[in-house]
Amino acid sequence: MLTSIPNPLFDLAGITCGHFLVPFWTFFGATLIGKAIIKMHIQKMFVIILFTKKYVEGLIDLIGLVPVFGLDLQAPFKDYLQKQRQKLHQKPGAARPVSTSWLSQFYQGLVIVMVGYFVLSIVNSTAQQYAKRQDDVWLESQMARDDNSEKEQ
Repeated sequence: MLTSIPNPLFDLAGITCGHFLVPFWTFFGATLIGKAIIKMHIQKMFVIILFTKKYVEGLIDLIGLVPVFGLDLQAPFKDYLQKQRQKLHQKPGAARPVSTSWLSQFYQGLVIVMVGYFVLSIVNSTAQQYAKRQDDVWLESQMARDDNSEKEQ
């Protein structure tokens, strides 16, 4: 199911499956079913609804029915959707304005934080394994020294 959601959750699912040693073909089969069946149909319906003018205008009309601030929300939604239509219907070779929304910046920041946390956890895990190996070596040397001192007495 996580394959039908954007990548960070799917990456987390893959990392979790790797951690718990899920067999490759089990993971691959679930991925194939999730992407080929579930995600495809969800995206297909989303695109049909998103780009059908009748449904979009009906949704905007519903936003206008929200008490108190519905009409205030309706105008920005109309403007935003009009700008998106203009972007999608531009002629090839026409200059495209570059603008980033706070939502895309937030999402990008979230992904960077997740990747940073993942790298940090790998470094931490590696350091813990190294420290454990060093402790085991030290403990073995201490036990060997203690055994030798007991034999001498």
